[in-house]
Amino acid sequence: MPRILVTYGTKYGSTAEIATHIATRFTAADFDTDTLEANLGIDVTKYDALIVGSPVYASRWLPEPALILIANHERIHDIPVALFSVGMIDVKHPGKLSEEHDAWIEKAFTREEINLNIIATTTFNGAYHRRNLPLWMRIVDSILRITPHGDFRQWDEIENWADETVITLSGLLQGEASDAESPTC
Repeated sequence: MPRILVTYGTKYGSTAEIATHIATRFTAADFDTDTLEANLGIDVTKYDALIVGSPVYASRWLPEPALILIANHERIHDIPVALFSVGMIDVKHPGKLSEEHDAWIEKAFTREEINLNIIATTTFNGAYHRRNLPLWMRIVDSILRITPHGDFRQWDEIENWADETVITLSGLLQGEASDAESPTC
């Protein structure tokens, strides 16, 4: 049974909930799935594939999920990696999150010296609840109202991406297992 790590960064919990939901789709498809908040103590080499996600703030990921990939890039260059970003900017500016996500992925993970085996990427709307903010940010937010309040996650889109990634990884990992079992002449 293939081992999958779903790891994420989160500030207020929305990305953690999305990662957990993605992991349930992998578990339902008979993958041995771990869901962990990203940190450099995770041994990513014991997994057959990685699903890594982060919210996007100021056009970049949180440090932990990015660092887990960058710090381990030499040890995981053959492991399939799927990436997702979560943000609120699309609520007011449709398509902007994808632009920021694509630019960040290009800048952080597709450089020649990093060379990850990225098999899928996507973006999801997040959730924004003022009650999760520190008091000073609630005051500023109540005055400026920059970010729309509410849960804008589209669970059907999250499930569809997870299911498509399950299919992609099943094919890739099954192909690798067949190659490993094939006799060489």
